[in-house]
Amino acid sequence: MALVFLLLQSVLIFSQPLVDRATVFDSASQLKQQYDYVIVGGGTAGLTVANRLTEDDPSVSVLVIEYGPLDKLEPEVLVPGLPPPKEYSRNYVSVPQPGLLNKTQAVYSAAVVGGGTVVNGMFFNRGSAADYDGWETLGNPGWGWSGLLPYFKKSENFTPPPPELAEYPISSDLAPHGTKGPVGSSFPQYQFPILKLFYKAWNSIGVPSNPQPNGGRAVDAFYSTSSLTAWNQSRCSAATAYYRPIADKRPNFHLLTLHSVTKVMIDKRKKRATGVQFLPRNGTQTVQSVRAKQEVIVAAGAPRSPQILQLSGIGPRKLLSRLGIDVVEDLPGVGYNFQDQAAMFAGVTYDYSKYPDPSPGLYFSNQTWVDLQLKIYYENRTGPDTQAYLSGTTVAFLSLRRLTNDYQKIIASAKKTDLAKALPAGADKTLLEGYKAQQAAILTDYNSPDTAVHELAYLGGETVPLVVLKPISRGSILINSSDPLADPVFDYGTFQHPVDIQVAVAMYKNFRKFVAAEPWKAAGMKETTPGPSVEGDATIEAAIRNITQSTWSHPVGTCAMLPRKYGGVVDSKLRVYGLDSLSVVDASVMPTIPASHTSSTVYAVAEKAADIIKARRRKE
Repeated sequence: MALVFLLLQSVLIFSQPLVDRATVFDSASQLKQQYDYVIVGGGTAGLTVANRLTEDDPSVSVLVIEYGPLDKLEPEVLVPGLPPPKEYSRNYVSVPQPGLLNKTQAVYSAAVVGGGTVVNGMFFNRGSAADYDGWETLGNPGWGWSGLLPYFKKSENFTPPPPELAEYPISSDLAPHGTKGPVGSSFPQYQFPILKLFYKAWNSIGVPSNPQPNGGRAVDAFYSTSSLTAWNQSRCSAATAYYRPIADKRPNFHLLTLHSVTKVMIDKRKKRATGVQFLPRNGTQTVQSVRAKQEVIVAAGAPRSPQILQLSGIGPRKLLSRLGIDVVEDLPGVGYNFQDQAAMFAGVTYDYSKYPDPSPGLYFSNQTWVDLQLKIYYENRTGPDTQAYLSGTTVAFLSLRRLTNDYQKIIASAKKTDLAKALPAGADKTLLEGYKAQQAAILTDYNSPDTAVHELAYLGGETVPLVVLKPISRGSILINSSDPLADPVFDYGTFQHPVDIQVAVAMYKNFRKFVAAEPWKAAGMKETTPGPSVEGDATIEAAIRNITQSTWSHPVGTCAMLPRKYGGVVDSKLRVYGLDSLSVVDASVMPTIPASHTSSTVYAVAEKAADIIKARRRKE
C-alpha cells in the first residue's frame, strides 16, 4: 500500500511542471482544411520544428501528424530506472545480413509523441567537432561544428553535476553548454561503486579521463550527460521539452495523433508539395488529406521518411516504375545511405566476494531490492533509478589511433576497397561518387586522435557493449509495394565494407586489454564472451559476426543532405531536390553518422532547420 501511495505521489510531483491540458486531436474531422506548415511525424525533430515555427507569430499555423499516441506521463516514461512502455515502440525485422551469418536483425522505432526520446537510454552527448565538419566538407555550408554549436546550446538546459559526483571526472564548465533551452541535460545522482574502477582501469592502460566531452572532443573515458531534468531526476523527452510546456498556450499548434501519413500530395505541373494524405490507425481505410500553404516538412525518422517520399513518387526511378508509382522526381538517393552503429555484446564475470555492493545485477535477482530503490527514488530523487534502465553514463570513446597501433594499415586497406562492391544493390553512379567522398571524409577522422571510432559502454554488470561508432558500410530502406501500410525492406549492410570488421576485431582486442587492466583485479573481472579461448584474427572475426547486432538504435542517412551529384536528397537548406515547399528535417538528413549517440544531434539539426524554414518564410 505504501508503494501505491508513493506512485500516486510521484505522478503529482512529476506533473507539476508538465502541462497536460492540451486538446490533442485524434480525428481528422477536428482539423482545419489548410495549415501553413504540415509536419509529418511528431518525434524529436518534428516537435522541435513545430515549437519554433509557432513561437513568434500566432498567425502561423502548424499541424503535426504523429503515428503514435501522446504518453500518459506514466512512471515508466518519467522514472529513468523503469523500463519504458513497449506500447510506444514500433519494431521491424531486417533482411538477412550476410555480414552477420545471414541472421535477420531488429529495426527499432518509436511510436509515440516525442519519438525515441520517450523510450531511449537517455544518453545525451555530442560527437567531436570533426564529425560535423565532415558534413560541411561534403558540400553543406553552415553545417560544421561552428554552425551547429549554437543550436546544440539552444536546445539544452544544462545543470552542472551535484556534489555526490565530485569524485568523478566531470567538468562544471558551462562554455560548451546551453542553460536556457528546453531539453534537460544533467547527471544521474547515483553511480554503482564499481564505476570508480572503470576510470582507473582505462587510465592504467594509457586512456585518460575526459571531463568535458561536449566541447568538440568526444574521446577517451568520460561520464556523459543524460537527457534528464535535474530538479526531479526525471526523463526529459521532446514531448516534455517542446510540446507540453506550450500545448495549451498556442492555438496555432495542432497535433493529430494515431494517424499515419501515406503520401505527400504534389502539384506535378508546378513541382510543388501541397499537402499530405493520411489514414487513421483504427483500421478504417478512408484516406483523408490536409493542405499546406507554405511547406510540407517530413520528420518521420530515418526508417520512415524515405518510405513516405518513395510512395509520393520521389526516389529511384527504376524502383518506383517497377511498383507502378508515377515518378515525380528521380532521386536515386532516397532510401540509400542507411547507417547505424553495429554493437557486439561481450561478457564478463566477477569474483563477487570482492565486488563492491550493490551490483546492477540485483535488478534481475532481488525484487525486494528493486522495490526499495524505487521507494528511495520517489522519496529523495536519488539512487540507481536516477539512471536510465539498462543504460548508463560511463563510456570510453576511442579514436582509431588509441584503439590500435595498426590504424594506418586499416586506413590503407580502406583506400584499396572496391566501393562499388560494398554498396547495396541498385545504387546508381551518383551514390558511388558520394560514397567515395564520404569515405575520404571518414578516413580523415580515422587518422585523427580527436574523433572516435569505437564506444565501450559500461554500467557495472556482466554485459559490455562494444560499438562501431563510425562505420563505412551502407545499407538501404526501400519500399517493395505501393501499399502505404506495408513495411519497407530494411537492409543494414552490416560489415559490407571490410574495414568495419577490421575495426571490430581491433575493438575486441582492446576490450581484452581493458579487462586485464590491474585495477580490475580488485573485483576479479574476467572475460566470458566470446571467451578467452577465442584467439587469432580469423577466429575473433567469426565470433564477432555471431554476437553482433546491426543497430545501436541510431538510424540515420536515408534522405542525405548532400549535393545531388553525390546522391543527395536534400540540399543544405533541407529542401528536397527538384521540388518546392518540401523539406526533411530529421536524422535521415545526416550524410554521415556522428561518433555519438544521436538524440542531441537531432535536436540541434531540428533547431537549425526551424531557423532555415523561418528565414524562407521571411523572404516571401
